Amino acid sequence: MLDAGDVEAAISQLSSTPYYDTLTHALKRYSDEQSLFPLEVALDLNYWQKLWAKASQLPGRDRAEAVRVVGPLVDMTNLMWAIRYRVYYHLSEEEIINYTLPFGYRVRDEDIRAVAVGGDLVQVLDRLYPGLNDIESLLEEPEHGLPKLELQLQRRIQRQFKAIFTSYPFQIGLPLAFAVLNELELQDLTVLIEAKSAQMPADRFASYLLMNTELGSRVAV
Repeated sequence: MLDAGDVEAAISQLSSTPYYDTLTHALKRYSDEQSLFPLEVALDLNYWQKLWAKASQLPGRDRAEAVRVVGPLVDMTNLMWAIRYRVYYHLSEEEIINYTLPFGYRVRDEDIRAVAVGGDLVQVLDRLYPGLNDIESLLEEPEHGLPKLELQLQRRIQRQFKAIFTSYPFQIGLPLAFAVLNELELQDLTVLIEAKSAQMPADRFASYLLMNTELGSRVAV
């Protein structure tokens, strides 16, 4: 792929991998737009579609427990995609619908469409995630606000998944929840390492940690 002369030639090197068909189908849009964005989105959509399908195909209790873990991740990812497409990239309704997932756990197609057509984001978020803090102020300055909004959603997921460890132990939700919680810990470690390498004071980055903010400040110092 490094030696390939262009993107199409690079993708041809992936013919024996699960990524080939997905990228090939997205090549026309890439050619039309001369942007890697359609290829990146195609890979992301394909990943979540396959993950949702695999979880939904499990038998019995494992299916319910897997969807209980995968579902909130799908919802958060899809909703944040739609909001970012609208706020950052000013995509059209049609483009936002094409670049998001047509399914969800609690976030439905009509919720994504409400975002896509320019509906009230505060109302959408408040209905789906009651009790979020300072939604209006976060949306007023999206460059800094949207990452903080996503952190609030991730903290909710973190609490939900920790609670799974007090439930019935012999089910697939436990290892899935553990994998997600481990990923969230790595996210915090990345924030800490990058902040310390930049010699950033704790009060500038502690709020971006998923762990308890007070604890995060003590660790960071």
